[in-house]
Amino acid sequence: MSDSDGSVPHDAWQRRNPSHPGRLLYHGCMEAVEGIGERVTVGEAARKLGISRSTVSRVLHGRNGIAPALALKLESVGWGTADMWLCKQAHYDLARARNSVGEWLSVPELNSAKHDSEA
Repeated sequence: MSDSDGSVPHDAWQRRNPSHPGRLLYHGCMEAVEGIGERVTVGEAARKLGISRSTVSRVLHGRNGIAPALALKLESVGWGTADMWLCKQAHYDLARARNSVGEWLSVPELNSAKHDSEA
């Protein structure tokens, strides 16, 4: 997908613009999955996790991140591992920081993908 116009491959674009972990929480855990279960509401998720509805809503809408305590609660109800949630959050936070300071040039796989396409 990358060519001499300066665009980057789709996987590199995703690394630069990852989804907030709240999106995964909704689509991977709360949304109805065919043949597996019913949709979980914000209120039900809050009760299940032992947190407020507003906290769940803020995470789902990307206004709050996944803190270690929440990651452990998600793990305890079987919605992934705490490590996975914290890695997703760290990846999201790092991409946002890199975007804000323009530090993507130091990421080797992004540079090599662009140079490979120019060859």
